[in-house]
Amino acid sequence: FLKSLGARDLTIQARTAIVANHPKGPAVTTGVVVKETGQPTIQVSLGSSSNSELATMFGQCPVQLFVNGVATDIDAGTGLTDATVQVKDKRIVVEYINTQIRLDLNVRVWRNTCHFSVTYFLADCPCDGSLVGILGQPDGDWKNDWHEHDGTAVTIPASRRDRRGKKAYDYSLTWCLTEAESEFTYEPTMSHADHDFCSGTKGDDNFDLDIDQIIAETTPEVINKCTTEGELDEGCVFDCNFLGDEACDEFIDIVQNTATAEITVITDGPTSGPTPGPTSGPTSGPTLDPTAGPTSPPTTAPEPA
Repeated sequence: FLKSLGARDLTIQARTAIVANHPKGPAVTTGVVVKETGQPTIQVSLGSSSNSELATMFGQCPVQLFVNGVATDIDAGTGLTDATVQVKDKRIVVEYINTQIRLDLNVRVWRNTCHFSVTYFLADCPCDGSLVGILGQPDGDWKNDWHEHDGTAVTIPASRRDRRGKKAYDYSLTWCLTEAESEFTYEPTMSHADHDFCSGTKGDDNFDLDIDQIIAETTPEVINKCTTEGELDEGCVFDCNFLGDEACDEFIDIVQNTATAEITVITDGPTSGPTPGPTSGPTSGPTLDPTAGPTSPPTTAPEPA
């Protein structure tokens, strides 16, 4: 998802799973992990069941916290000062005090599938080309948002259909993680292979789409919902058309309001202090198109972890 290229050894990884009871097989986020040399490794992920080690139930969703690879009671926090975890209702905030990294997770359920909606904040984010991820580098230019792992820019297709369709999906698969690359801790009876959704031909069936035709066939109500400051968000149109009203409303509520929303801080937990605004947008929950071009939220493809 995101990694450093220079002397700083930082990686933020997310794993996703397919919503099995949806005909289009959209991906949802089921875990995130942050690792950096000299800092605690923090992982928040969905357990396989309510019996998962030290899992806390958020409604029907079993959530686990791992600190440096050890299962920890998420309600008790990390017990550390360098990195804290706070919980309030169905919201989980992971914050690195020294490096000013913050992950704001909300536990959600869609089509009986538990997942996280995540906003990533990198307050001390360098714009010098030393960070790269599935959506490129933080240089403010969407036209070079496809990159290889070493920071080499990949040509983005000129066709809007290709930017939203199979070629975008194929690009997202290049950011899948191997077992050796994964920083995730797994439950005793599970492994990297249990979370590997990169294989198969799902993209062949679901991503050869004509964005112009979809827009032309979209209702005026959806077009109005997906238009912000005069600009139509094609990713929003995709979600509203293919994933249903709940996913559509979640996209609009989370993604389109992120830039103007006031970021609230949990004040009754172990840490306080300023938390700057996001340098990348949230994962919008269920998403059909994992790398949907310049106006979509940064959501990962089904990638192993």
